[in-house]
Amino acid sequence: MKRSKASSSSGKKPEHRPMGRKRSIDDDVLAVLIDERSGREYYVSMLDSFPYKGRIYSVMYNYEPDDGFRRDPEIVIMRSWRDDNGEQLFSSIRDRKELDAVFDVFFNRYAESITSDS
Repeated sequence: MKRSKASSSSGKKPEHRPMGRKRSIDDDVLAVLIDERSGREYYVSMLDSFPYKGRIYSVMYNYEPDDGFRRDPEIVIMRSWRDDNGEQLFSSIRDRKELDAVFDVFFNRYAESITSDS
């Protein structure tokens, strides 16, 4: 199981954020995930965070500055929790059924947010 810590480049910690409300530029949370095993850093932009079956899940995409050559961002969904010190931690979802179920929840939230904005 891949575990990562988050540190926020905007000074804000990733948090539970409902998708249905309007977002402002101040809502964007860019975070750096640090793989505890390899020490590798991943820059991500947080899209959503929500509870499902007693766990919190975070949805993010790889953030890369626009250099004119980048691919479309890939969505990443991870389990999320806070440790005893209040630090945000993430872990990969290895169970395909769990990942599919959580993706369906995210997709429904996303579709609902689009229809409620119109």
